[in-house]
Amino acid sequence: MPKVKKPAKKKTTKTTSSKKTTVRKPAPARASKPAYSEEYAEYLERYALYGAGRPRLSPAEFDRLDDEMLDLLGLESEIGLNDEQIVRVQELEYLLLDSEQ
Repeated sequence: MPKVKKPAKKKTTKTTSSKKTTVRKPAPARASKPAYSEEYAEYLERYALYGAGRPRLSPAEFDRLDDEMLDLLGLESEIGLNDEQIVRVQELEYLLLDSEQ
């Protein structure tokens, strides 16, 4: 029977190193706050305080209604508002939480 060659044993040497290797783990994903306009952020604060029972507006809805309000207020100062426009301003104040409480 032929002799079976056995693999040579590897010599192991123990090295002592003062340096430790560290494995960096990726940082956990942080829940970032959405970037809102300052006006919308103020609206959210007012909504938290006084918004019970009122619909919460999305940033796009808020911007659209706020622009409409500014247009009506500009008309008011230039030529005045008719009755329908006055009612709409009151509705917008209610939705935007922009009226005196």
